[in-house]
Amino acid sequence: MQASIADLGPRSVDMRSTTQEIVLRAVGAALQIIATWAVVHALPANAAGIYFRGFVISLGFAAVLRANYEIYVAYHIIASRAAATGISDSTLLMQLGRRVLLRSTIACAILLVIASDIDIQAPRLQPALETYLPFVLAIPWVSLSTFIAEALRAANRTLYGTIVGAYTLNISMLLAVAFAPTNGSLTFYAWVFFAGSAIAAALAVVFGRSALRPDWAQADSPIPPAILRAADDRGGIGLGRAALLWGPVCILAVAANASQMAYYAVPARLAMIVDFFLPALNLSGGRGLVGNAAQRGSARLPLLLQLGRTLLVSSVVVAIPLAVAPATLRLFGPPYDAQIVVYMILLAVQWANGVGRPAIRQLVASWDVQHIKAAVGTAAIFALLACGIGINSYGILAPAAASLLGALVINLWAILAALRQRRDVVEEG
Repeated sequence: MQASIADLGPRSVDMRSTTQEIVLRAVGAALQIIATWAVVHALPANAAGIYFRGFVISLGFAAVLRANYEIYVAYHIIASRAAATGISDSTLLMQLGRRVLLRSTIACAILLVIASDIDIQAPRLQPALETYLPFVLAIPWVSLSTFIAEALRAANRTLYGTIVGAYTLNISMLLAVAFAPTNGSLTFYAWVFFAGSAIAAALAVVFGRSALRPDWAQADSPIPPAILRAADDRGGIGLGRAALLWGPVCILAVAANASQMAYYAVPARLAMIVDFFLPALNLSGGRGLVGNAAQRGSARLPLLLQLGRTLLVSSVVVAIPLAVAPATLRLFGPPYDAQIVVYMILLAVQWANGVGRPAIRQLVASWDVQHIKAAVGTAAIFALLACGIGINSYGILAPAAASLLGALVINLWAILAALRQRRDVVEEG
């Protein structure tokens, strides 16, 4: 007779759940690789670069538009602030999600007005405007889906965030390649991206409701002004984080030609696969770290153990794609197979972000404003300056190296600040 789940016991159920999660993450990684391969083989490098510029437009703008709300929701979830504020995590997510959607829609409308004016003043740019129009229209959907995905990661539902970020858009890319007409224009690919981003937003809403179980009785209640002020106060930190994550690639998109954008996009998308298995600078990991430390009587030991574990896991996870990096890039053929140095640097970025994850999470949980602002601001400035100075001389190596510099600065700063914070806790005790 087949055993029921209850008969299997908690250990077996956990193993089954873990196995399913690993499989789903592996499928997401495979989709990322296959979709990237399909696009760069279906389109010449110049056209692929224009397509990936559209990604930067949507994702970069989305990161800026959701910046302060994203930081506040992560803090609310990580620090278990529901009891103190009287608002559940799910209710706050729904209320601020609406504001993110509204803000993004207004920004999208402004960009469309500007594009219409450019279309009238410079008709020669009309083909480019037609290509980027779907990416601009997708900004509200991308903002909402990434906002919810980050909240899910903060709540340790990283698998949901991975599915939202990887499955829908990569499948839409594959469908675009499969069904594109002969010599299909970039506009077709762009509209498929728009459709995929809308589906991703709907999927994010479904996962958000499933994971956080919203209280519908509170869903339409107004947000207390104190909450909005607290969220606005985090605007500078949110913008700094957006600049750190997207600033170097935005500089590349503006300063480099389309082909260079494609050459960078391939190793960048491949390196992101590490984040599927080891969430990076997304404020996730060890949710009870801060609260449990005081209960165990040692302030530093739990953090040191977490850092040791993430150092080991990050090193192992990054070592695997690093070992097969030449073979992986050979799948894409020339000139993409020549970007091995860029790929290795971007893998190092993922490693640094993985190692520092527990320290960043502790600073968010305790909301050490001074150290958070200093870490994010300094890292963002270093990354932007390094990329801006080196872009003309070093091409696509500049944003990769700048991203690594920013990752090392913010994670090293966070680790030292978190350890210092733990030491102060011991001294005060």
